[in-house]
Amino acid sequence: MNIKISKYINEKFFYGWMIILVAGMSVFFSAPGQSYSISTFMKSYTSDFGLSQTLISSIYSIATVCSGLLLVFVGRAVDKHGQRKMTIIVGIALAIVCFFNSFISNIVMIAISFFLLRYLGQGSLTLIPNSLTPQWFEKRRALSISLMNLGGMIANLIVPVINVYLINLYSWQHVWRLWSLAVIVIFIPLSYLFIVNKPEDIGALPDNEKALDDYENNVQTENAWTLDQALKTKEFWFVGIISMIVPMISTGLVIHFFKIMDLKGISETQASFVIGLMALPGFIMPLVSGLIIDRFRSKYIITFTLVAITLCLLLFINVASVATAVIFMLLYGLVTNVQTVTISVIWPRYFGRKYLGSIRGAATIFMVIGSALGPIPFGLSYDLTGGYNAVLIAMMAITLLSTLMALSIQKPSKSGLM
Repeated sequence: MNIKISKYINEKFFYGWMIILVAGMSVFFSAPGQSYSISTFMKSYTSDFGLSQTLISSIYSIATVCSGLLLVFVGRAVDKHGQRKMTIIVGIALAIVCFFNSFISNIVMIAISFFLLRYLGQGSLTLIPNSLTPQWFEKRRALSISLMNLGGMIANLIVPVINVYLINLYSWQHVWRLWSLAVIVIFIPLSYLFIVNKPEDIGALPDNEKALDDYENNVQTENAWTLDQALKTKEFWFVGIISMIVPMISTGLVIHFFKIMDLKGISETQASFVIGLMALPGFIMPLVSGLIIDRFRSKYIITFTLVAITLCLLLFINVASVATAVIFMLLYGLVTNVQTVTISVIWPRYFGRKYLGSIRGAATIFMVIGSALGPIPFGLSYDLTGGYNAVLIAMMAITLLSTLMALSIQKPSKSGLM
């Protein structure tokens, strides 16, 4: 960025707000690899290729695990090359994969496409913006992450409906080609033009108000945790394990959502509307962030959300109409959004931002593995019992037990490291 332009921006407008916008765009364009989008293709895959729910769920889960295990390399590449370059590289790769998906014709190609979509979309294009936004904000970190996540909320709300409509109007192959075109024409050029890795690159500082000396001391000393140091704390592992819960439940629900709704007498068109409502509470998260996440200790917020998720699943078991399905989605969407933002704030708050790419890369593995663990038990529950109540009860038990870990976390100290 031109130094004169940079000076003008710093004096007239804090560029961090633009970063929130482009980071939100990145989260939006992770949609091709997200479960809420892929789930809209599942009916076509099972009917066109004669696959069972358990088989396709297993392939999806294996592909997700494999992609998650490799995300640490993306995190390290972000620390080395910066978010801007990595966003462009991942965007180009995702466009190619979306085009490839329009030609899949067998189970092997489906497995490859699942792996690449999850690695590039769900994994990389959520990891990168989540390491970009905290570079620009410290005091308003929860607010900035909440605003960034609106990109994902919008995608969750509209992408399933658009996908279902276009698949019925044209074909699932054409929808994948449209995604490829959108990534090339919209996402990649805007990322190239507007992403700046950190405020120091244009002569600014986080929140546009901290003194340089304070910043240097903060980043270079006690808050500059390396990945190796973070791995030695119980907080990294406990928060990581807890972060698996929501992706595990949500992915299982979303992948099997249309089948679950069918068993409850809710049509595909109605279900495509209901599934998008999970994202709606995200639009009030900027307000919730200021009232709750920035005011109360993280471990108490996470504990509350885990208990609330358990109650939401109990409600879901008893869903018998579109109205009760809508109520579930809104409540579940609210508590899971609160937990997601809280955990996103914990990583830079506990471990600093200097090596945030590597730490988030390793932490994202938990999220991806959680996503992978969801579809299989949901598929087995249906194939073995003809329904989903058994898996929902098991998920309730796991969620409630995880509150014990949530209550034990606190900001770690390097003095306790071996």
